[in-house]
Amino acid sequence: MTLGDALIAATALVNNLVLVTNNTTDFVWIDELKLFNPLEKV
Repeated sequence: MTLGDALIAATALVNNLVLVTNNTTDFVWIDELKLFNPLEKV
């Protein structure tokens, strides 16, 4: 994880936001982080 990714994840966590990204693989290990991939088929 890069510093930029860490800052984005921390911002989403602190503000109880959903992180919208196509790059979910870098963030899946953070249990409390809510992720949404808009390009993933539901």
